[in-house]
Amino acid sequence: MSGNLCRPSLKPVASCRLFRPVSDLIQCILLTLRDTLQTPFSSLGLCRLYPHRPSFKPDWFIPSSLLTKTSPTVVQGTSPALNVFAPPYPFPNMTIYRLMSWMNSGSHLISENKVSHLVRDVIMAEDFDRKHLEHFSVRRSLKELDKDEKGRKVTFPDDWIETSVTIDIPTKSKEDGPRPYTIHGFHYHPLVEVIRAAFTDVQARVFHLLPFQWLWKDPLDGHQERIFDELYTSDAWLEAQDSLQRLLKEPGCSLEHVNAGMMLLSNATHLANFGTAKAWPLYMYFGNLTKYT
Repeated sequence: MSGNLCRPSLKPVASCRLFRPVSDLIQCILLTLRDTLQTPFSSLGLCRLYPHRPSFKPDWFIPSSLLTKTSPTVVQGTSPALNVFAPPYPFPNMTIYRLMSWMNSGSHLISENKVSHLVRDVIMAEDFDRKHLEHFSVRRSLKELDKDEKGRKVTFPDDWIETSVTIDIPTKSKEDGPRPYTIHGFHYHPLVEVIRAAFTDVQARVFHLLPFQWLWKDPLDGHQERIFDELYTSDAWLEAQDSLQRLLKEPGCSLEHVNAGMMLLSNATHLANFGTAKAWPLYMYFGNLTKYT
């Protein structure tokens, strides 16, 4: 919260000029009032120190669905003999038993949505025929897909913008300067629209809008130490938030001034199962979301 305090400046004037312009007599001082908030120390000796009072704390409440209803108890003595039931237990038939066994097998477990999609859109489809799979080969089907000339063109949604980008490529010679190289067919999405879409998504409910300092208090001697584990606990974010609070708000706007932490990265991606064709997509993640989600 900020306010303007104006104080007149008293200066000697010449006898021939009794008054000076008002703009020369008034100096404006900008006052910044801090409403800090420090949470109580937890059982682990941790607390948060906010430079400004936050409007909400995204991880204050944990859904009851994530909490266990009962706690396991340890019984002393010998363990009873385990009862092993024959398939399809605990499922009603062998079809569901085999499907669930396939879902929970392998090094990479398949999500529930993928299995539901397989049953609803593949197995239960009217044109699905198990006889078509008698001599099925995944490798052969992938080769047929790679040979499809019509499917090689990459299509983008209508809200992506295509343009050309010119970059400077350094040469081997120290005497010659870099040479410009133009890349055609570069597709991008305006960042403002991406930020707006992210902050209107349901996941934005767990965004950390205000930075804070993680403090740990030693239970032995009581000294405190700073902990860094997220972007919104860094000094850079705290300084950016402090600078943002000094800006004047838009007329008629009562919304908070918050930062959107954007992390950009790129990595090579193979475009097909054969050859060396690659693309370098640019990914963006929001630092407002904890890395533990």
